[in-house]
Amino acid sequence: MIVLQVVDNLWKEHLLAMDHMKEGIGLRGYAQQDPLVVYKREGFEMFMEMIERIKEETVRFLFRVQIARPEKMVASEKKRKQDQLVFSGGGEVAKQPVRRSKEKVGRNQPCPCGSGKKYKKCCGR
Repeated sequence: MIVLQVVDNLWKEHLLAMDHMKEGIGLRGYAQQDPLVVYKREGFEMFMEMIERIKEETVRFLFRVQIARPEKMVASEKKRKQDQLVFSGGGEVAKQPVRRSKEKVGRNQPCPCGSGKKYKKCCGR
């Protein structure tokens, strides 16, 4: 979760920086530099810097992690179970399958509404 958050934020920053670089890369032609080559080189350098920042930020977050006390973990586990009971309908009742009171009508059988048409042409649409 931590790595995903770090990668997501830094990737967004990298894409924004690449857009800014793309806007100004055309001016490199005036300096007798091939804009495509410069774009590739600087883009790769920016990508490698992003990878290093991902490593640094991940380690920084991991060093800041604090382990919860057992009492808090037990209390949070009880609260989570209570929340699950509330959201799931509140009980341990097993769900019963739904039973039809009438037999299922086939598609080519006459419609039960009495129109005389096949079920697939009348009510089965």
